[in-house]
Amino acid sequence: MTPKPALPPAPVPRPLHIVMVLPTYLPESFGGAEQQSRKLCEALEQLGVDVTVLAPRLLAATPVRESRGRTTIERLRVRRAPNLGGRHMASFLLWSLKLGWWLYTERRRYDVIHVIHGRLHAVPAAVAGRLLGKPILVKLGRGGAHFDLKIVREKRLGGPFFSRLLTDLSTAFVANSREIADDLQAIGIADSRIHRLPNGVEVPPAASRSRVPRFGGAPVRFLYFGRLDPEKALDRMIRGFAALGAGTRARLTIVGEGACGAQLRTLARDLGLDGRVVFLPPVTDVGRLLLDADFHVSTSLSEGMSNALLEAMSWGTPPIASRVSGVDDIITGGVSGLVFEPGDDAGYVAALTTAMALTPAEWTAMSQAAADTARSRFAIDVVAERHVDLYSRLMLVGEAVA
Repeated sequence: MTPKPALPPAPVPRPLHIVMVLPTYLPESFGGAEQQSRKLCEALEQLGVDVTVLAPRLLAATPVRESRGRTTIERLRVRRAPNLGGRHMASFLLWSLKLGWWLYTERRRYDVIHVIHGRLHAVPAAVAGRLLGKPILVKLGRGGAHFDLKIVREKRLGGPFFSRLLTDLSTAFVANSREIADDLQAIGIADSRIHRLPNGVEVPPAASRSRVPRFGGAPVRFLYFGRLDPEKALDRMIRGFAALGAGTRARLTIVGEGACGAQLRTLARDLGLDGRVVFLPPVTDVGRLLLDADFHVSTSLSEGMSNALLEAMSWGTPPIASRVSGVDDIITGGVSGLVFEPGDDAGYVAALTTAMALTPAEWTAMSQAAADTARSRFAIDVVAERHVDLYSRLMLVGEAVA
């Protein structure tokens, strides 16, 4: 009997491949979006997903291409950040050409285009994705007065047109807070296109965040870490801290760098806070600082969902935060942290005073509630799994349309 010829081996399906498009990226910017995207890439890798990060390269010294595990970073050279527009429109147009060409030439390698922040840089990705039949997922960065699509719409040069392209051509949107979801609905985005996915945080092992409150005569230690930029309202943070009084046993540590750094140092010195307000440069081991702090403080006027807030809570550092986008989604006031209204200086000082009056038992309960919230609802591995599920569903929708 003549043996049957062997069948060719079945093709091995390639891994899911995501293109992540950002307006800035490490090492040229160290903001929350960049850090969150890096963490998500690493978590997606653990799930067998390949990721290509596409970002502008503003500095000649920045590498054009890097590979880290299953993540590849490709940088496209432009003179200015492509989300600015206005007098920097030439950089946006050059970015559009380079990004569109990359997405076209590599179209057989990737499955979904995931854009971080719905600003001007996202427009060419949305156009290319629609022309190429690729699902386009846009994660909004902020809500309220700083809502991404509102910022785009208000651009003097083509703002309404670009905003309409984003809303019409994008397959779906990620809202990491109720405020952003409400903003999307308010401009007519259907519920079926809005997906509530929070930011994720790397939750440290319980043993590494074990801590004992050091109240009872010792200075209470408040900590801020992040960008020193105007929307963070750090001048209010410092003035409110000064209002506690010179005899108050408390210390404020501000970690980071940004446009307001020199101004904030001058303000602290003019208020006589030398030694009580300490400035430190950015650090890689923020966990060590959080373990040494009693409270994390944020006076921000605008956020999407604060990565610093999630990171502080993951280490069991109770937050004192202004009620901006995402805060009510994370903090239960009086249980896992303290909340005040943005721009409310008296409310901020009252929150600081309340924090300093907590007993060790009350502080421990708040610390544990903060850590439990981060672990149960915002762990990055769980958030990454939800993203993979969403990518897969968007691909099915794209196939059905095709």
